[in-house]
Amino acid sequence: MQDYFVRRAIVATFLLPLLAACQETRLAPALNGPQTFVERTAAATATFSTPKVTNGKGPPSETWIFASNGEVGNVDVYSAKTLKMISQCSCTGVGLAVDPRSGDLAVGTRSATITVWHVKSKQITLFATLKLSQGPYAIGLAFDKKGDLYAGNAGDNAIDFFESGEIEAGSGGPTRTLFTSNLNEVLYLAADAHNLLADGYNSSGQPILVSVDTSTGADTILQTIASGSLPEGVVFDRQDNLILNTVGNNNTLTVFKKPWNGSPTSTFVYGSGAESGYYTGISLNRSQNTLWAGSFFLPVQSQGYGSVQANSYPLGSVGRSSTGIESEFYDSVAVDPQAK
Repeated sequence: MQDYFVRRAIVATFLLPLLAACQETRLAPALNGPQTFVERTAAATATFSTPKVTNGKGPPSETWIFASNGEVGNVDVYSAKTLKMISQCSCTGVGLAVDPRSGDLAVGTRSATITVWHVKSKQITLFATLKLSQGPYAIGLAFDKKGDLYAGNAGDNAIDFFESGEIEAGSGGPTRTLFTSNLNEVLYLAADAHNLLADGYNSSGQPILVSVDTSTGADTILQTIASGSLPEGVVFDRQDNLILNTVGNNNTLTVFKKPWNGSPTSTFVYGSGAESGYYTGISLNRSQNTLWAGSFFLPVQSQGYGSVQANSYPLGSVGRSSTGIESEFYDSVAVDPQAK
């Protein structure tokens, strides 16, 4: 079992030679031209601060972007309109997901729990705490269309399933736990009405994408990701196309049509290594025209910045980003509201 934050250090080490190569050959500039950066102000408590919104509105009439840095322990909230940070929580959050029905936010914490929050314009309030079967935390979280929640136990082959009724009750362990055989270490998850997909690694360390039977846990390999690339976020669009993010020599967003085991229908290379920025978790907005990503930008080897980054959907262009925060690394992002 490999701790995700150890893996993050491995990722950074892996990307440094790519960064050096980019600098030597002057490949890619920063994604959005000149960058502006700020230093992080630590979140004070394990509750969300009151959102700073001038019009008094939140989801679903306004779009918010949640972004988590599990190592530092913060979950930040951005307005998609202004790209300003409007709230923070010292929630030790790693994974994030938003329920498409209710707009509730799930946070996979470093204490082997999932906290679930009502998202309102005046306050984001905790109402449920669920316990993982294995721990130590979940980076892969995904709601299905019924409000049920899937959670991948990091570094393991166990995916927990929590029925919506259990979430509404406020506490408890998983309704059942699915154990995969091909996928040895689960990372990110994507779910829709009838399907559950996951990326991660097999027992040999090969990155793969699998479909998972939601009753038995039996998994089928859909894509063998190129060796030397690292699997990151996955998300479904409204038509059940899957978007997969991988990083390496080419940082790439790839779209696969159901049943997701064929050649991609769309590929968008948004950078190379870390100098031009690479993405981690990804999330679509309700209108399905913007793909948001946690982005890490490394202009020099000793200094990195994190932000939330917009991309067009269908894929093809990179859009706006929030102001980069020094030493920030967002593991996951979730947009509220989601498409139903």
